[in-house]
Amino acid sequence: MNRFIFDTRAKYRIIRHVVLFLFVVFAFTMVLFLRGNGKNLGKALEVTSVNSVFFLGYAYITLFLLIPEFLLKGKVVWFILLFLLIGTALSALKFVVSDEVFYASVAPENFLPGSMKSLRFMLINTKDMTFIVALFCVAKFTKDFIYTEKQRKKLEVQNSEARQRLLQSQLNPHFLFNTINNLYALSLLQPQRTSEIVERVQWILRYIVEQSRHDFVSLADEVALIENYISLEKLRYGKRLKASIIKKGNIAGWKIPPMVLFFLAENCIKHGSSADLGVSWLSVLIESFPNVLNIQVANSKPADTGKSGAENGSGNGLQNLKNRLDILYPENGYSFQIEENKEKFIIRLQLKKSINEMGAKTYR
Repeated sequence: MNRFIFDTRAKYRIIRHVVLFLFVVFAFTMVLFLRGNGKNLGKALEVTSVNSVFFLGYAYITLFLLIPEFLLKGKVVWFILLFLLIGTALSALKFVVSDEVFYASVAPENFLPGSMKSLRFMLINTKDMTFIVALFCVAKFTKDFIYTEKQRKKLEVQNSEARQRLLQSQLNPHFLFNTINNLYALSLLQPQRTSEIVERVQWILRYIVEQSRHDFVSLADEVALIENYISLEKLRYGKRLKASIIKKGNIAGWKIPPMVLFFLAENCIKHGSSADLGVSWLSVLIESFPNVLNIQVANSKPADTGKSGAENGSGNGLQNLKNRLDILYPENGYSFQIEENKEKFIIRLQLKKSINEMGAKTYR
């Protein structure tokens, strides 16, 4: 039943509209037939069939043309004018096909003898059609509301699962293990810096646990996260790791999904510095524009391997990140590109600010 009502594939939509038309014809025929004391079923079927074509035509034009192209775009005056003009035009066209007015057939006692092609009867027929359009609009909006709620709940579940997978992937045992080793060595060699490092580790872990629950967080906080993370990694690699973070433009107003920068930076260090016995480098470039945020994370590739990032094990992680972005961002809300050569591995991520303003999708 859900598939019949909500499936947007062409065959289901066609079946729905055919069933709807047959139901309207049947219901109106029964009303007209019973009002006529069970006489002349064929005439009742003829009247309701002709009127149903124009009633449903008016409803479809309103629902799929006038509402999305005028009313939803704020062109209210144009919507009202076109709605009335099209209704009157369809009424006039209907009288070319048939002189019967549905309401006049149902309640003939309310109508005086006269030509059915008069302006009065055209307006009455338009009123009849308007009532049907209103019923269709209520039914359509109710169906869309139920469908939207179902999709929202589905996305909430998917997003929650994605956040949990992301959180588990970020709490890398190697990161914790190496940090503990660094703390132990530092406590022996430079005890005066131990408290500073402990504070950084606490800050990172607290951020991971608390901020991963949100869909979007401050870009400034994300930058602070990777600054703390890179500082800890420099303890591990010493002079073997050269890292830079460059910020251009105003990043204060930007919000991005949590842990994105952290994952990209960790991925670069894990598959760049950790596999390179020589001096390696990591570069993070963040460029803020009014409506676009560009993030570029690059790292050196170990000289002794020609493997790609995916072959080194980062492919699945990057795909998981893209899957999460697909959940949080609409179509064309972001772009994700990977570039690599023999010397470096580059990830470019572009986010559009307008994604938080979910634009009106095609009304169907």
